[in-house]
This record gives sequence, structure tokens and C-alpha cells, in this order.
Amino acid sequence: MQSSLTVEKVNTLLFDVDGTLMDSIEMVIAGLGDAFEKYGSYRPTRSEIAAQIGKPLTDQMFLFGCSPENDEELEEMISYTLTRYEAHAHLESEFNDAVEALILAKEKGLKIALITSRNHVELDALKRHFRAWDSVDLAICASDVTSPKPAPESIFIALEKLGEKPENAVMIGDSTFDLRCGNSAGVRTAACLYGAGKANHLLAEAPSYVLDTPADLLEWVHNLIEQRENATEENHTH
Repeated sequence: MQSSLTVEKVNTLLFDVDGTLMDSIEMVIAGLGDAFEKYGSYRPTRSEIAAQIGKPLTDQMFLFGCSPENDEELEEMISYTLTRYEAHAHLESEFNDAVEALILAKEKGLKIALITSRNHVELDALKRHFRAWDSVDLAICASDVTSPKPAPESIFIALEKLGEKPENAVMIGDSTFDLRCGNSAGVRTAACLYGAGKANHLLAEAPSYVLDTPADLLEWVHNLIEQRENATEENHTH
């Protein structure tokens, strides 16, 4: 973990979902594999699919030989993929320490937003079983924006709705798409090395913080809160 930045000004945490809060990689790889096998030219390898995680389904459905000719075909392919996610839902679980970090941050007064490449249907599925949903102030998904991650639009929308400035926020994610989104939006970034992204690719994006495990994320939030509280006490004594 690393930080040379003042953390007491951080008051907003922006969380990616898949690979950061949810251990959904195997579910996504299996579901996308089924879709690519049905609509594309072949079933990609696990690593080939993993490299594309973080993109919205509207983009993924044009990979590996898939070529929907109109919106109707694209919607059919997306719907099929979502049914395959449901079929493999037993492979998905929460990163408990990461979810605890989100809950703790909210309890201590930080604002919480989800910045995800899931669409509205996928986000609704998350709502039904994500235990920290009540700790989330706002969720921006691919259906809410014109340009999903790695474009910064989703973060700009979230910060505007939360009434916050980029310099007071941190984007936490496991893919280069998350970090590029954060960098483009002018927020600090935290790279989660335990998700789908390869460590060397994530480190190349020069994240503000590096988190090897979900436990590191929880520890980082503890430290963030402690430093914020200490800074507040010092301000009150001067």
C-alpha cells in the first residue's frame, strides 16, 4: 500500500463492483464464455475473457467473432448472457473485507457511490443480494451514461449528484478501465490487485494507492478514517 497524499480531505469513495466488491470473475467468465460460444466464432480462453472484464456488455458483445447487425440482435445477445450469469450465479460471492470496508466508510460519514460497467438489469440483480446496498448513496451504471468506463463520465455524474469535488474522491477498482476512468476524472485511484486485472497493467496506471487483498482495502479504510479523525481533532485544537 502507498500514499503520499493528504487523506483527511477524502470524503467520497467510488467503488467498482465486479472484482472489487464482488468475487464475480468466475461467474462472468463462464457466462460470457457461453455467449461467445453461441454467437461468436469460438469460445475464448479464460485469460482472453478476463482481459475484457470491466467493459460493458454492449461493448463485449462485439468481441471474439460476435457481430450483432442491429440493436435487436444486440439486445438478444445481452439477454442471453444475463441468463447465463444467472445459471452460473453460484460462482459469485462477496469479498467480505471489501464490503466491510464500504460499510465502515459509510458509517464514519464518507459518501459512497458505485461506478460499474453493469447495466440496469445487472445492477438490479445485485440489489437483491448485496448486503451493503443500504450503505450506498448512489450507483452509476453503464445504462446511465453515454460513454462508460474508461471514460470519466460516470464519475463526473456521481460527483455532481453527491455535490463533491474530484480532489476529495478516490476511485477503487481492479481493472485498468477503473483506474483510467479515475485518472481522467481527476480523482485519486486505488488499484485492487486481487481482481481480474493484471498487477503490472494496474501499476502502469500509476494508482495513488495499491491494495493487494480485500483485507488491505479494509485496513486502508481504517487508516483513512483514523487520519481524517486525527486531522479534525487537530483543527479543533488550533
